[in-house]
Parts: sequence; C-alpha cells; structure tokens
Amino acid sequence: MRKFLFPLIFLISFYTNSFGQWKNENLKGKWIGTADFDLYPDLMFVDIDSVIKVKLFYHQEETDKVNEYTETSDSLKFIIDTPSMAASYRGEILNDSTIMGKFQVGYKEFDCNLIRLSPIHIADLGNLLGYFSFEDGRIIQIEPFYIDGSINPLRVLDFKNGKQRVLYPTYKDERQITFAAGPKMASSYPTDFTITLYKNENGEAERLQYDSYTEGTSLKEGKRLQELSDFKDISVKNDNVEIEGTLTYPNVEDKKVPLVIYVPGAGEQFRGSIFDEYVKTLPYYGIATFVYDKRGCGVSTGDRKSADFYDLASDLKKVIHKLKKAKRIDEERIGLVGFDQAGYVMPLAVEDEEDIQFIVNISGAMCKFVDQERQALEKRLVADEFTPEDVKITLEYQDELIKYLASGEKTESLTKAHDRILVTPMIEYVTTLDETDYIEWWKKYYDFDAKNAWEKVKVPVLTLYGEKDNLLDPTVSAKRVSTFKNASVFDTRILPKVNHLLIKGGKRGDVQLTEIEGYHPFLFKTINEWIGSQVGLIK
Repeated sequence: MRKFLFPLIFLISFYTNSFGQWKNENLKGKWIGTADFDLYPDLMFVDIDSVIKVKLFYHQEETDKVNEYTETSDSLKFIIDTPSMAASYRGEILNDSTIMGKFQVGYKEFDCNLIRLSPIHIADLGNLLGYFSFEDGRIIQIEPFYIDGSINPLRVLDFKNGKQRVLYPTYKDERQITFAAGPKMASSYPTDFTITLYKNENGEAERLQYDSYTEGTSLKEGKRLQELSDFKDISVKNDNVEIEGTLTYPNVEDKKVPLVIYVPGAGEQFRGSIFDEYVKTLPYYGIATFVYDKRGCGVSTGDRKSADFYDLASDLKKVIHKLKKAKRIDEERIGLVGFDQAGYVMPLAVEDEEDIQFIVNISGAMCKFVDQERQALEKRLVADEFTPEDVKITLEYQDELIKYLASGEKTESLTKAHDRILVTPMIEYVTTLDETDYIEWWKKYYDFDAKNAWEKVKVPVLTLYGEKDNLLDPTVSAKRVSTFKNASVFDTRILPKVNHLLIKGGKRGDVQLTEIEGYHPFLFKTINEWIGSQVGLIK
C-alpha cells in the first residue's frame, strides 16, 4: 500500500529585498494552514522574517528558490516555478492573525487559509500537559506533539466527543496562553475550539478554559486530575519469552479493584502507542489496566514475525494467570479489551469463563483470516481509486495464490494471473511468488479460523466496528456471529462514519493528520459504561 510520510518536507526560501524590510510589518512571524489538495490535504508552514520559508508536508518536493513575490499592506503572493512543481499562493490579509488564501497548482486551485502562531517557550507547556476534567464531566488529555521543530504544538484528545486535534499557540500574555484547534486533526482554520490556560498574578497555573465554537459552550473550570501514582512494570515469562507490561491502579483506597488487560493488534504494538487510548481513562473510573508490549516489540523478547496466533494467545494466557494473583486485583472481575488482530488471539486465550468475565473486541474480524485479507485488499484498491477491472485482476491473482498455498501446486492459471499483475501498479498490494518470506507468512495464517474458539466463549462480548472500515467488512463479520452457537453472548455494533481505528475522517484509514477528526463521539462512553456494568461499578 502506498504511503506518504509526513516528515518529508519541501523548503522554499526567498529574499524580500536586500534589507529584508516588509511593507506590512504584521506579516512577520510563523503561520500555518492546510492546502486542501484533492487526495491528500497538506500542511503548509510559512515563516516570515528577513526571508520567507514555506514548508509542505506529505509532498516529496524540494526547491531553494522562488522567482517572485508580491506583498502589500493587505495581501501576499508568491510563485513557485521548478521542473517538478508550478504553483502559486495568493492571500488576503484579514487581520494580524488570519490570511485567507488560495494555493494553485497547474489549473487547480485549493483553499489554504493561514493563522498566525504565537511564540511559546517550551517551558510554558508543562502546565498544559496531563489529564484535565471539566464541570460537564468531560476528561481531556493534552500531550506534546511534534510536527515541526520551529513551533510547539500540543495534541488534545477529548474523551467525551472523541475529537483528536493538534493545538496551535495563538495568543500569550502574562496571565494567559491560548491554543486553538481546527476542524480536523492538524488543520488550523477555521477554529473549532480553543483551550486557554489562566495564571494568577504570580504566574502560577489556576485553571483551563475550553471554548467550543461548534458546541456553543464555554467550560471555565478545567482542573488537572490527580496523577495516577500507583503503577508497576511487570514481567511475565512464557517459556523463553519475556512479556513486559505496565499495571496501572486507580487512585482508590487499598481494596480489590477490577482489571482490564489490553490485547495488542497486528504489527509492531507496544505501550504508549495510540491504541492504548481505548483504555486510557479506565483508571480514573476505578478500573486497573494492564498494557503490554507485544512479543518481539518494545522491550518484550521473542520474535513477532515468526509467532502465530497460538503463540500470541499463549503469551496472553500467562499474563492473565499472573495478574489474577496480583494483591489488589479482584480475580472475579477481569476482562479483555483488544484491537484488530486481537479478535483472533483473545478467544484462543480464554480457557473458561473463570479466567475472565468479559471481552471488548474492537475491529477484530470474525470471519476466516483469508476472507478478511481479501476484504482488506479490495478495500485498499478501491480507496486508492483503482478501476473495477484493476480490482478484478488483483483479486483473481489473490484467489489463485490461496489455491497454491492450499495445494502446493503452481498451476498454469496461477502463472498467468501472476504474470498479468506483475507489470501493473497493483503489484505493490500483493505478495508475489518470489517473495519467499511473505509466502511463508501466508502459509502460517491463511487457513486460520477463530470460529470454534469464539463458540466456546461463555462471557459477554462487545464487538465494535466502523462503518467505513477499510480492512474488513463489518457486516460480513456481524452476520457470521449471528450463526455462532453462542450468538446470544455477543453484542455487535457498527458505528457510523468511522474507519478501522474507529476514527472519523481519512480516505484510506491511515492516520492522515490533515484528514482525521477524531474517534466516534460516543466511543469512550460506550466502552467505559459497558465495562462499568460488567464489573458492577454501574448498576
């Protein structure tokens, strides 16, 4: 699958004149906006000082000279003319903080509105980092976020409405610092909401204020939550593999507490990844969590690539058995929350209903592995705008490859399908016959089916899918669950307008900074309340 990597930038710089003087002195400073290109909107930074520097992310383009610019008291224009890019920008300066502009490439024109960034010293950010609660009961998390070394943005996740955004500094004085968020994660205009830190006369942080323009609310009493101080790094041994994880307790008096174990998905998964967010707030509601580095990831030992689902389930079994013995854990209130590939791992690890009491399966396929991979292939091709004929050719090859894995025979039809796709762009989306490592990977997984294991599960299972999942068809998995012998224990929900990560926005499901808006607005409420009812905290 094609990927655009945001650290790749192009830099454009040009001199205003020999003295670096500007007709509009208010232009000086750092500005940011989003060029709304059709397929992949791009971040655009404009740094105006004695020179102008422009940076675009996602595009692998670089030039060190722009031929001309025009600047007046109320407008800014410049032109880029290189062998690989012909583009221009023109903007109307509305005020000291906003430039309304257009970015033109060839014959196409795209909106690109800029806002001014306030210079914030990194030392000022400490008072804004952490978890905060507001008078309406919402919890937000603010943490550092790196986009460009010349600015200090923050990342905010609102666990009430699911919004996940980058906060840009827009105002600062001795008594307050204001950050603004746009309508999508890294976009800056128009402002969706602002978060302001207010200080007392001694410069000490007093409170946060959360002003939402889309919700029409102003929350004035944001207070930092007490830090979770009781956490332990735990090592779990499974033969010659060491699984390393962190057990976090809620801030409650010494008593037995329920536990949720987070089960990682496919690929390289370790503590601190974005997927931990599904369980991050549980300790604030009285539920302990254990998050671990997957085998061969982070500081856990073993080989991730050679492990199959049974190996990963064996690791999880050991984790469950060890944590049941933890002093403050109520062994009768332990559950699992897993993402993606965990849907194949969790049922294999549950020996009986006495080990765990509930399962939350997030975007975990319930169909056969080979069927899920075929769905993912088709969805990727469609999302990347391949023609129906291209999709048909690719799926035909995939089907022939699976027949080969089952029989071990390289048939004439396989060879023809292989040779046909070999000279097409779709070759990037499939495993070719000469890729022996991937062929061995396919042999290990292609015929796996977790149905028998799921049918042995007797505890409640909440399964959440995104309507716009680009890796599996949620309706196919939901229909298959209805055929299980124990279908009554499953609560399957398809959340509208969100993808595989249960995030809204993004054409392909990748975490495109300029596209995603955040999680489904009721995601965390749904997970937390369902778990709360399973462990008896909600009656």
